[in-house]
Amino acid sequence: MHLVPTPDDDYDDTFDPDAPTLTPRQCHIVSRVASELADAVLADVHMLGDLAVQPGSGCMVLAELPECTWTQDATWRQTMARAFDDLSADAAAELDPEPRCTGEEMALHLIIGAARTAMPADRFIDDIADLPPYKDDDDWDGPLDYLFQDHDVLTLFWPEPISDGVNLDPADWFTPFEPELARDQPHGFRT
Repeated sequence: MHLVPTPDDDYDDTFDPDAPTLTPRQCHIVSRVASELADAVLADVHMLGDLAVQPGSGCMVLAELPECTWTQDATWRQTMARAFDDLSADAAAELDPEPRCTGEEMALHLIIGAARTAMPADRFIDDIADLPPYKDDDDWDGPLDYLFQDHDVLTLFWPEPISDGVNLDPADWFTPFEPELARDQPHGFRT
């Protein structure tokens, strides 16, 4: 879904200007925050490699993930960084960053949480000054409704997570929900 209509959208009977979507300012903030979080994951990977995450280890993002992910190897962690980068690229391309796999769902939850605090703190005020303001610029609850298929991944923080969720085992986090949702291949890791 495109965030900003093109002139041809006026003649497209499938275009719905009232469909929920990120505002241009939200899109910019999501892209920037996602990129920052990807950088932080890569810093965590550099610090830990394949070592398990430990409470108080100084990890910036990996320690924020459910404990079931803390023993994953460096390749898994780099794939998590790529999930943040992919969502950042979606938002930068003026597409809603709709998660295509469980890893991207978790990443987007963290992105929205960070974006929710970045906007009122004016962290990106200079970046978004030239973007048109919309009444929904400060609405970070709405995207939780329309960007996600479900919120099963958050049950991994529960003492007893649900057992029948799709792709909740960390080994399955980067398996696309549907084959047609797979990201264009190949795209590797940045360092």
